[in-house]
Amino acid sequence: MTCWKTVNVTKEIGQNRLLLLSILTAISAFIVLYMPFSIVFQHVQLIEPPFATVVISLFLLPIMHKLMHVAPILFTNKTIHLKWKIKYKIIVSLKAQMESTLSKRTSILSIIAPTLIITLPLIILAYYIPAYHPILLFMAAIHIGMSLHDWLTLFSILRAPKKSVIEKSQNEFDILVRD
Repeated sequence: MTCWKTVNVTKEIGQNRLLLLSILTAISAFIVLYMPFSIVFQHVQLIEPPFATVVISLFLLPIMHKLMHVAPILFTNKTIHLKWKIKYKIIVSLKAQMESTLSKRTSILSIIAPTLIITLPLIILAYYIPAYHPILLFMAAIHIGMSLHDWLTLFSILRAPKKSVIEKSQNEFDILVRD
């Protein structure tokens, strides 16, 4: 197999620029989502969830995001290793490592899974439970900001040849093409 391209979004864009873009994306997403909802649900009495619930949800969001990346891979019967780390005594981090390559289709599904399984349900819940729409849209916007890295990676993988396979190393993806 020949390496067609190595994708490392953090290296291409830069850590600080990627963080800034993610924050701006989250803020923009909140504004774009909140404005129509606030117009449609302007007469709804809002309910403020307990502060602890919001904080716990924000801490669980990155873990759920990572688990949703892993979910489609579990259906392929490929071996995947999960490693949990605790940073700064309060932040839980999850690292997933594959032993083999994935097809282009499985890689694409794995990349968009968090958006399909977390972001879309949050937006739908905001519509069906309008009393909680500000906090649900806030969580959706935070997740959209977190997903920016995934979408930038996805755009690179979409340009790859149809029969390519994807191999994940430390912080990058190698797009491999059969000789």
